[in-house]
Amino acid sequence: VEDSLVFCTPFNEIVAIDPGTGAQKWRHDPKINLNQRPANQYVCRGVAYWRSKESGACAARIFSGTNDGRLIAIDASTGEPCDAFGANGEVLIDPGMELIWPGEFQITSAPVILGDVVIVGSSIGDNARLEAPRGTVRAFDAVTGAPLWTFDPVPRRGDEPNARDWQGDFPRKEGHANAWAPMSVDVARGLV
Repeated sequence: VEDSLVFCTPFNEIVAIDPGTGAQKWRHDPKINLNQRPANQYVCRGVAYWRSKESGACAARIFSGTNDGRLIAIDASTGEPCDAFGANGEVLIDPGMELIWPGEFQITSAPVILGDVVIVGSSIGDNARLEAPRGTVRAFDAVTGAPLWTFDPVPRRGDEPNARDWQGDFPRKEGHANAWAPMSVDVARGLV
């Protein structure tokens, strides 16, 4: 994208290289917390690209999730943070409860883009507890980072459409139904 090959390292550094020569154009280090123990190791399965209809700084953006639970937006041309996105180019994802250890909750796969919406899943440490952080899929405005919607695959109330086949009492306490793997979008139907 933007005449670069862009990828990420297991420590969430984002690198742009010239696809012809391999020369590095820029490198962005989000300075993730290295004093954590990520439940699914340090991993980055990719980045996402979005382009605005506008021009100027951050009109083309690279989005990436981090092992310490942030969604970051950087300028695809320079690797600099897009300051208008969240706080200084990043949104801290709230796992919804206190973590047992730093790294129990992380983002391991690339966000997906649908129009002007950035959608990100999460990864939760397995088998540590029943009432765990929820595996909610979250959507954000690609320009501002404002939260737009969430989807929790585990129904928490009996009146939710996906609650028909669930057995047991409500509210549900189970977590872990997370979307850690790469997601895809169907642009024509507006589906994730």
